[in-house]
Amino acid sequence: LSSILCRPASVTCAVDCCTMPLEFPKTFPSQYGLCFVPMGFAWVLNIIQTAMVVKARLKYGIKYPLLYAPSDHKDATAFNCVQRCHQNYLETVNLVMISVFTTGLVYPVSAFRAGMTWVLSRYIYVAYALGNPRYRLPGVLLSRFGEFWLVGMTIRIGYKAFFGSS
Repeated sequence: LSSILCRPASVTCAVDCCTMPLEFPKTFPSQYGLCFVPMGFAWVLNIIQTAMVVKARLKYGIKYPLLYAPSDHKDATAFNCVQRCHQNYLETVNLVMISVFTTGLVYPVSAFRAGMTWVLSRYIYVAYALGNPRYRLPGVLLSRFGEFWLVGMTIRIGYKAFFGSS
């Protein structure tokens, strides 16, 4: 099992991750608190989008447990845009926020900036709820920038941990 879980013998690591215990930092970086700002904005956005879906359910008469309006419903597109806007947010917010907090351990200011880029673009994405799927594009493009920024930092941290380079 060790040969499956550990790196190949030909790869040199700064730390032998298969035999050495993982050490966690004893303190957080001084600017780590910035990582909580995008989370606060994300909570507010979730409340706003939840309220939008509840209001749309009442307005268009879409009852639970239906997640989306049936295709033959006269207001299917309008309701489904509101619901899809919120659902898409729920599909990504957890991984993005986890990425902000984990990359923030190494790059707190960059993690804050990437997180804010993502969450503020999700506020722009709310235009999708106006009933036209094309309105989501500016928010999608900006949010992807924030996501890729976080992915890049994650890969860099992993690379440095695995290969020990700076």
